[in-house]
Formats: sequence, structure tokens, C-alpha cells
Amino acid sequence: MAETTTGITSAKQVTLEDVKRDPEVEAYIDKANEYTGAIGYTEHGSRHANLTASIAYNTLKRLGNLEREAQLAAIAAYLHDIGNLVSRVNHEHTGAVLANGILERLGMEPVERAIVMGAIGNHEESHGEPVSPVGAAVILADKSDVHRSRVRNPDPTTYD
Repeated sequence: MAETTTGITSAKQVTLEDVKRDPEVEAYIDKANEYTGAIGYTEHGSRHANLTASIAYNTLKRLGNLEREAQLAAIAAYLHDIGNLVSRVNHEHTGAVLANGILERLGMEPVERAIVMGAIGNHEESHGEPVSPVGAAVILADKSDVHRSRVRNPDPTTYD
């Protein structure tokens, strides 16, 4: 039995590795990246997912948060852009719903799914809020990935 962020013990904790190994997650990240590329948006693929997961995890660990909370931040960050496979518009809300189904199938507890969904659903700066430490870590991780390899559109007047 493992302790969750609520102090409740659960039989199985879904890990970032479980999420990364899931074929549905892999397909969603690949398609979301393909679709954002088709409309000229920055790279949103596995490089971005892996980097944001690492940054979100490290942010909470270095601030002294619980290990499980840092793990949930990594999971949320890894999944935060999957909603782009449906549309850029409200992709954060779509992504939260998609993530819920995946994480439920993988066996994640409802309280933990709610934390991840809140973080994903609030990661856009235009109308999202850092609703939890996990959410704040996802926002910081996402917005700090400014690597030039993300740029796919050479015209600076049309950057997203």
C-alpha cells in the first residue's frame, strides 16, 4: 500500500512510466503534435511532454512537496497538451477529460485524477489559474520550454 496526496492508502499508484508506456497516450501525443504542426504552432510532441514532466517534477521536489504530489505533477505535465488532437481551442479542457479516461483505465484513484485534471485544465495563461501546487508546477514547466527547436513557423509576426 502506498500513501497518496490525501493520506489515503491505495493498492496501486499509476506512475509516469505507466503513462508513457500506454499506446493511447503515445498516439494522442503524436497526433496532437502533428495537428499543431499542420496549423503552424510550436512543437507539442514527446520532447515537450518529457521536458515539462521533468521540470514539473523537479519544481515540486525542490520545494519540498510530497513525492506523490511531484509524481502527479509529472503525469499532468506529460499529458497537458493531448487535447490538441481535437483542437487548439480549449485544448486544456479537452485534454483534462481525455486524461481522466486514460488515468481511470490505468487504475488511478479518483482524487488523484481530479488533481491531474485540474492542473491540465488550467495550464493556459489566457484563462487558467494555478489551482494547486501540481497545477502551478505544470504552468511553470510548460511556459519555461522555450527551446528554439519548438518553432516550426519562421514568420515571427504569426507566432503563437
